[in-house]
Amino acid sequence: MAKKAMENQEMEQKQAQEETSQPAQKTDQELAEERHYLFDAPISELAEYAGVSVDEAAKLRVMEMVKATPPKMEITVRPVEPQGNLYGFARITVGGITINDFKIVENKDGELFVGMPSRPDGKGGYRSMAYVDKDIREEFNAAVIEEYHASVERVQARAAALKDKPRMADQMEKAGKQAAEHNASHPASAKEKTAER
Repeated sequence: MAKKAMENQEMEQKQAQEETSQPAQKTDQELAEERHYLFDAPISELAEYAGVSVDEAAKLRVMEMVKATPPKMEITVRPVEPQGNLYGFARITVGGITINDFKIVENKDGELFVGMPSRPDGKGGYRSMAYVDKDIREEFNAAVIEEYHASVERVQARAAALKDKPRMADQMEKAGKQAAEHNASHPASAKEKTAER
């Protein structure tokens, strides 16, 4: 009897270990089926597939959709006249959080990259103000540099458009000459003659 109890206990432990151990890797077909139910199938089918109520299935779908949707990233770039290796500044807003003072700088190889925001630390150095992992840093870098180049192109296009237009000082000078010629070609009116007397 003790032997049977020990066997039962061992079996229960084994079963508990199997339940707590990592689930087996899903095949591509199983993953595709799961994605279908999570994102494409009607909620009632998802509820049946997951073995939950329709309300819980709706919550599950919303949570999975939120996980699958990356937060919106907005980038504002302000190019500056290059000062040493500094080429501009950027502001990034991700999911409602705004981070200012990214620097667009040139490295020793002449490539542009994004420097993270930093402030003087009082010890003669600088302290980073935002910490991100490598993947996010690369994503920020690519997006900011792309927006920087687009911004520079817009500024150059505006400058080229203005180059074709005459300067305001030139327009004023031309208008003054035309007015003088007009006044010289027209005799003074009777009103002006009486004003001169």
